[in-house]
Amino acid sequence: MKRTLSIVLVFSLMLSAFVLASCKGTNDKDAQNTAPPHSAASETAAPTDTPTAAPETEAPTADPNPRPDPVTVEWLAGEMQRRYYVGCMNLELMDFSDIMDRNEDTDLFFWDNQLEIDLIKLNQADNYLSATPDEITVENIVSESETELTADMYVFMTLPSAGPELSNDRGKRFQVTIDKKRMIIIGYSEPDVCESRYNNWLSYLASNYRREGLTWQEANKKAYEEIYAEFVIFATTYPRQTPQG
Repeated sequence: MKRTLSIVLVFSLMLSAFVLASCKGTNDKDAQNTAPPHSAASETAAPTDTPTAAPETEAPTADPNPRPDPVTVEWLAGEMQRRYYVGCMNLELMDFSDIMDRNEDTDLFFWDNQLEIDLIKLNQADNYLSATPDEITVENIVSESETELTADMYVFMTLPSAGPELSNDRGKRFQVTIDKKRMIIIGYSEPDVCESRYNNWLSYLASNYRREGLTWQEANKKAYEEIYAEFVIFATTYPRQTPQG
């Protein structure tokens, strides 16, 4: 019975992931060697070295979404969501270090991103062709001091899909805390009113493990590992049929 309930829970939360909360020279002259007059060198052609072509180097690739000046809360929120889904496209977590600290108040965001990537690797979700934040709104300034700002955000992502559904566009509400001096995200959470894998499963399990005495790092990782194990069981028991299969 426990296993059946677990599988049902996995299935429900995997479905909810797709209807979640709508609620990143100089020009050197060649040296000339001149032989003294009447020397043997003047009567013998000096050997010439075949010039070696300089190795071709690729032009540096411009950042498709460079950090603006000044950085705004809206840009940070949109870029955070963009990198979340680009990580899914690449099947590995993106580097968030220039926009978001990984700490006690943001760590579950990274584990949730990894779970989204895992679903695609397990063929339980379609991958994305691109990720574009089309609507970014500061819905409410929760608090602000000289050093920090906490805001409720809404970001709508356009996400063309590689699968038969063609699009997985989704809007998401979340709360971020910003270090105003560095303009870096130092806190992340999702509202309790919205059902999501983050709230209903990941955060719930991690909180329980912390009450058992685990550190936040241990609790968050263990919560991730438990959910991933359920994903594997579900993917093995109910393999997803592809259009060709």
